[in-house]
Amino acid sequence: MEWLNQLRARRYGRVSRYRSRLADLPPGLAAAWRRSAPDEFPGIPTDAFFFVRAAEGLLNFFDAVSARRTPCSLPSLAADSVWHAWLRHDAAGLENYCRRHFGAPVPHREAALLGRGALAAALVACRSIDGIAAQGPAVPGLFALDARLRMPRGHGYWSCRGEVVYRRLDGNGRRSGTPQPHPDITLAALLAAGLIGSQAYDEAMRGQQGGDPGAHGAYGADGGNGCDGDGAAGGGAGGGSSGGSSGGSSCGSSCGSGCGGGGGD
Repeated sequence: MEWLNQLRARRYGRVSRYRSRLADLPPGLAAAWRRSAPDEFPGIPTDAFFFVRAAEGLLNFFDAVSARRTPCSLPSLAADSVWHAWLRHDAAGLENYCRRHFGAPVPHREAALLGRGALAAALVACRSIDGIAAQGPAVPGLFALDARLRMPRGHGYWSCRGEVVYRRLDGNGRRSGTPQPHPDITLAALLAAGLIGSQAYDEAMRGQQGGDPGAHGAYGADGGNGCDGDGAAGGGAGGGSSGGSSGGSSCGSSCGSGCGGGGGD
């Protein structure tokens, strides 16, 4: 079935918002990723369609970093797999690529060097790129990527009751257990970080309290839509590294991200 995945990959690349940048990827990158990714990310699919989606996610992240000019956490383990492979394959070429297409290199940084606001910055930047309101409950495409690709051990983000909730995906890339609000990207956290204003915050809170149907929208990764009975919602995902726990009833600031970039050298 690889021929079908190759066909799907070519078709997808032609309609992507990053199609010209995807066409400029180094010729040997896909093969290098296919060789190295399974060792670092056990169970990861290595077909052509998965690669083009993961590579597009990485370019989406570079776009977000270039828009914010501040440290951002990478909310997709699948995209991170391409970044790691590219760094091993041709780090100097990656820097030149980022200069050419995004204005400056994007340094790869571990989570501890990013700061707590990095995930919130990435969320708001990705929402802007996708044409989503900064205070809205919708999960942008990059945050939805891991669940849509069923990335093993990826990081899941869903929209529920006007907030973004989080849960680590299982070894098959599916949601396991009940997601919980992620403390770094709640409405209160976005307000405290200066990423949304008080008026936008108040409007979003009124939408939550009033049961606004728009506060339940979700990009359905598992075929669902909106909140389900256990307080979870049906859609969206993200992640940042192969490290981390299997997920639990609560989430600290290190959940859902293990690396990122931006903020200068």
